[in-house]
Amino acid sequence: MKITKIENQKNRPARKNIYTDGTFAVGVSAETLLAFGLRTGDEITPERISLLERAEEVLGAKTAALRFLAVRPRSEREVRDRLREKEFGEEEIAQTIEDLKGARLLDDPAFARSYVRNALALKPTGRIALMQKLLALGVAKETAAAALDEILSVADQEADAGRAAARFLKRYTGLRGPDKPAKLRARLTAFLLRRGYPWSIVGPVVKKAVAGGEPDHEEAGEGRR
Repeated sequence: MKITKIENQKNRPARKNIYTDGTFAVGVSAETLLAFGLRTGDEITPERISLLERAEEVLGAKTAALRFLAVRPRSEREVRDRLREKEFGEEEIAQTIEDLKGARLLDDPAFARSYVRNALALKPTGRIALMQKLLALGVAKETAAAALDEILSVADQEADAGRAAARFLKRYTGLRGPDKPAKLRARLTAFLLRRGYPWSIVGPVVKKAVAGGEPDHEEAGEGRR
């Protein structure tokens, strides 16, 4: 077959219609046309047309992925799931993921570290809760653990839990007035456990906070991170 005409699409000039032997064969982007180096008069086989169509599918998947990534950073699984929702084929998805990783636009270790830093900047959060959130976003357990190990330390988590406890006590006692220490300890303990702090941190922090050991804990370390 011979390419007899290449013309702009009427409503989408960035896309081209390719005709072979006077008959429409395939529509492609200008980028794909350039990548394949096709010109009027070239011979083209059905197999090469199939390659053009696959290249267009990959380009479409990559465009959809880049739009998805433009909103916020994503994990590899988030992008893969999004492309499946858009009904792209598994081969095209795999190629898109590989290309994005090669361009450093998909990087789960970097994504995990960024997510942890941003989450901690918004509010004190425990390691357990952060791990659960990373796993829910599709980050592998080993990758999530490495990010948490790199960013968190026991001292950091104790300081974060202390600030969270100080804020809770200030708000809680302001609304309800003083409570019996045992009841206050129970409520504060439940609050910190829900935030994802392990018991090894919650126990000492609750004991110190309820005893009034660090009344200025909220302000202390505010400049950390």
